[in-house]
Amino acid sequence: MGSLSSVIAPVAQIGVKTIASAGQYFLNNANRLSDIDSINAKNAQLAQNATIQKQSNLLSLQQKESERLSKLRRAISTQRANFGSQGIGSVTGSADNVLQGLNEASDIEGQNNRANTAMDNSIIDQNANYQRQLNLLQKQQLKQKATLGFLADLVG
Repeated sequence: MGSLSSVIAPVAQIGVKTIASAGQYFLNNANRLSDIDSINAKNAQLAQNATIQKQSNLLSLQQKESERLSKLRRAISTQRANFGSQGIGSVTGSADNVLQGLNEASDIEGQNNRANTAMDNSIIDQNANYQRQLNLLQKQQLKQKATLGFLADLVG
């Protein structure tokens, strides 16, 4: 009987230790899972913020475009009035060139506005992607810690 109890006692100790380790693992793992949920929430918030910033950029671009076209119309009207007061027809060669120059300058301004907005949106996307990658790395680290914690609790 003495030999049976000497064999059962260490096995029972290992079993109790394993059960305690598993319980500790699940407690620690629950904390890590809440951290992962927090990272997932950060990713969702990040995507929402990026979308809002892009929408803001689009509204700003639309406003700039509207202002540009309004400014162009005023400039063309003013120039035609000046030509008319000087007795120059607006369909003559030099008058037409001046009006075409106004249109081209306005088109260049519109292209610059669109390019700036596209660059701003690209920066927003790059920042969001960088943060998502960082969050993914943090999630992987948490998962590895959970695995290593379980193994350490089992062995230790």
